[in-house]
Amino acid sequence: MKMIIIEGNIGAGKTTLTKNLAKELNAKLFLEPVESNPYLDSYYKDPKKYALPMQFYLMSTRYEMHRQGIEHIWRTGQICIYDRSIFGDFVFAKKNWLDGNMSDLDFHNYNQMRRVMFKTLMTPHLTIFLKNDPEITHKNISMRSRDCESEIPLTYLQGLHELYGDFVEDMKKIGSIVVDIDWNEFKTTEYVLDQIKNHLPIPEHTDNYPGVHQGMEAHTMRPENFAFL
Repeated sequence: MKMIIIEGNIGAGKTTLTKNLAKELNAKLFLEPVESNPYLDSYYKDPKKYALPMQFYLMSTRYEMHRQGIEHIWRTGQICIYDRSIFGDFVFAKKNWLDGNMSDLDFHNYNQMRRVMFKTLMTPHLTIFLKNDPEITHKNISMRSRDCESEIPLTYLQGLHELYGDFVEDMKKIGSIVVDIDWNEFKTTEYVLDQIKNHLPIPEHTDNYPGVHQGMEAHTMRPENFAFL
């Protein structure tokens, strides 16, 4: 399969790298729905009110993007690359639950829907994780001047950073190849390509790789095995 996801904290620098890699790899690009997110401004003003509807919006939007990618891969054979994914979506949902923005029932319902969606998804072949110190991402956020992000506290980014550590281990457990890159200083696209070159070209489907063909139940990722579900 040929699916790559790029994950990292807010302000890590995912979007620029994703665009550059898509160009270099001739890959179909899927960008995080930031500008089109109808809840984002409201969420930062009142997270307790808007956390659950925003998480459901993001999960459903990312699910549809992932489904489109699966269809595109099987139809064309082209690599698909994602600036954040439905897999990393859980990091933010769990943070909202831990912060009290989502009740236990809210979080349970989120996970129930997630389990249903994951029955038709495939594990990304490659996960590129941009690893920043929270202090660095906090500085990056202030430099890019998005109004809705201006009040994000460092403690919030520190909490996401800790949850991303669990996320990386869970992606390994479900069979995704994880390449984590020290991103405290932005690296060149060529540097990243060099880090992942041993995994390119991405191999075709095999019985050892979770996918959507050759037996859906046998090769689809099983959410009950996820530590973060």
